[in-house]
Amino acid sequence: MLSATALSSAVALLVFAAQANAHGALKVPEPTFEEGASTANWVTEVNNYWDIGSGGDQVGKFKTMAAEKGMSVKDVVLDMVKDKKCGFTRADADPQPVPSGGKLVWRGSGNNGFTHVGPCEAYIDDKMVLHGDDCEEEYPGGEDGSGKMSEMTIDYSSCNGDCMLAFYWLGFQNERWQTYVNCVPLTGSGQSTGGQSNGNQTTTEAPSSDTKETEAPSSDTKKTEAPSSENEERTIVGLSFKDVPSPGGAATVREDSFGFDD
Repeated sequence: MLSATALSSAVALLVFAAQANAHGALKVPEPTFEEGASTANWVTEVNNYWDIGSGGDQVGKFKTMAAEKGMSVKDVVLDMVKDKKCGFTRADADPQPVPSGGKLVWRGSGNNGFTHVGPCEAYIDDKMVLHGDDCEEEYPGGEDGSGKMSEMTIDYSSCNGDCMLAFYWLGFQNERWQTYVNCVPLTGSGQSTGGQSNGNQTTTEAPSSDTKETEAPSSDTKKTEAPSSENEERTIVGLSFKDVPSPGGAATVREDSFGFDD
């Protein structure tokens, strides 16, 4: 019969196992997983991979050592996963359309975002299109059950036809480093998506220039007023000479007073 202490330890291990096996995967674009594979589990977990030790600034220590060793997040993850280059996702799955608006979304298993500190990188084929030193902080999601996922924006323009998106994340739990890899075959042109966005902006600006052109007739209207004022002045001058026998100051004053009325 299990003692109370042993039972508590067993329950704690089960809770930890459930948490360890549930961390997340890409939502946009969404990968295809191998049959029977977990859609949220880490691929490998390695203790003291670089003998950094437990506690402290794991993110800062990794950044420093990665720079010293000349290694990217991708390099470290691929070294840790060995032959599981795409984790539990299928690189031979049917290609998905290139996401619009440069979207890249990570969904945590609690319907949230990244659940641990640690760096991440995204690649289109061999081209890095995203790097974060601490993706949980840089691309925050919400609390468990919030539905707020970690949203990123990348440049898909290098995908012209068929390409492979690969996403790598290192989740740090002190000295325990967990690897996540998602591969998603894509089809389409990232350039065409960007071009349509620019084209829409240009199109919406066009009416404003047309509006300015329609204002031109207002200046023409002012021009048409000029002859009427000239006619009035001629009439006034004519009247002033008829009413005032001598061309003195009175006629000038009368002409000016009519001008002010206009």
